[in-house]
Amino acid sequence: MNTFKQYCLEKCWKHYKQVGMKKKGKKMVPNCVKRENVVLGIDETIEIDGIGSLLAKVDTGNEAYNVLHGINIEDTGNNVTFVTAGNKQITKPKKDNIKIHIGSGVKEDRPVVLFNVRVNGQEYRDVPFSIADRTENEEPVLIGAPFLKTLDAVVDTTK
Repeated sequence: MNTFKQYCLEKCWKHYKQVGMKKKGKKMVPNCVKRENVVLGIDETIEIDGIGSLLAKVDTGNEAYNVLHGINIEDTGNNVTFVTAGNKQITKPKKDNIKIHIGSGVKEDRPVVLFNVRVNGQEYRDVPFSIADRTENEEPVLIGAPFLKTLDAVVDTTK
């Protein structure tokens, strides 16, 4: 039987997830099963707690945080207040700040907040989103590569 410390140190391989424990010989080990890839299209509907269902652009080339549309952004240092899709005013604790190169040598400083989201019925907690004005974009949300890796997602451009 493993000690609690040994149990906590045991991990599953990349692209596998733990589904309970199993007995191997005389000790208990994690039962690791292969994760199934999440298949996403270029545009996907996701649900963000406190906001609702939104259309998201899936961008495998974006190596930064996900982006959520926000205007009238007020960053007090500890909290960020903004108006987002559906004209909803949101106030969230600020978790980070990111500087984004938006082109032609122009950099934009963006606050980062955390949201719980659901994608394909699966919930993901404390997902980071930078807040930026996406008025010129068709989709109020941009999903970046780091989150796609968390999802173990593949993008089907025909979907």
